[in-house]
Amino acid sequence: MNKLFFQSAVVSTVLSYLLIFVGGLVRVSGSGLGCPDWPKCFGRWIPPTNISQIPEYIDPSSFNIVLAWIEYGNRLLGVIVGLSIVVMTMIAIIYIRKNKKILFNSLLALFLVGANGGLGAIVVSSVLNPFIVSLHMILALFLVSVLSYLCIEGYKIENNDSFSNVFLSKKISFSLITLWIVIVIEILLGTGIRTNLELIAVDNPLFSKGELLSSLNNYKYLHTVLGFSLLFLSLYLCFLFRRDNLGLSKQLVYFILVMIIIQIFLGELMIFFELPQLTRLFHTWGSSWLVGIIIILYNSLQYEQA
Repeated sequence: MNKLFFQSAVVSTVLSYLLIFVGGLVRVSGSGLGCPDWPKCFGRWIPPTNISQIPEYIDPSSFNIVLAWIEYGNRLLGVIVGLSIVVMTMIAIIYIRKNKKILFNSLLALFLVGANGGLGAIVVSSVLNPFIVSLHMILALFLVSVLSYLCIEGYKIENNDSFSNVFLSKKISFSLITLWIVIVIEILLGTGIRTNLELIAVDNPLFSKGELLSSLNNYKYLHTVLGFSLLFLSLYLCFLFRRDNLGLSKQLVYFILVMIIIQIFLGELMIFFELPQLTRLFHTWGSSWLVGIIIILYNSLQYEQA
């Protein structure tokens, strides 16, 4: 059953990242209100395919079949993610309950996915309130962090005889934790900035891109400063890993550095140029991958294969 738990943790993690991608697609396509009600979509469990199927109490002008089905797909995938985490948690409760770390984090993942599902309803009812949207995102980041942790823990119990404890220096431990915290803050700040820009653009349709950015005051500079802070932190980690000769883990740190450079480059390009909306989608999704990768790196560094 150890192998089954590991497999269920991996499946739940992959599905959760897919959900973040689809959630980003909802944002960039403007499908957040593609279904104006919750949990149904235009009063139906399956979205309508033409305007004649819309209930009388809902304004038919709000119906767009593409946006409705994108939002519906997001909700449907959320249900699938929830079910996969329920299965993973049941395996932990029945077969691995003596492992308190796995049991606690499995229950935490179950709570997070349930809370975020409920928050999705509030996102719709609040008409995309920036604070609620940001909170929705942070719960998703916490969820993939917990699931990434469970993937490594599951791998450890499946290969229990092949691993031994390793001393992790305080500098590396502190730097990785700091990097994770700053990335989460950076993603939340970026989410908040984008949501506010969209709301300002609705109220001021004649504003140029420069005028929209000016309306954010100093927040846009904070996002850039944090981005370069991540760059310096990752460079420092590369130095520490190279100095301590940490083997394959060193390659993962280099990968993190490359991803951060790409993210900074994309972020700056989006400020000065009109890039396709999919660029913004991959910008956010790539950042969310960094959150999980750092957790995997931190947890795996505490053990080495014998």
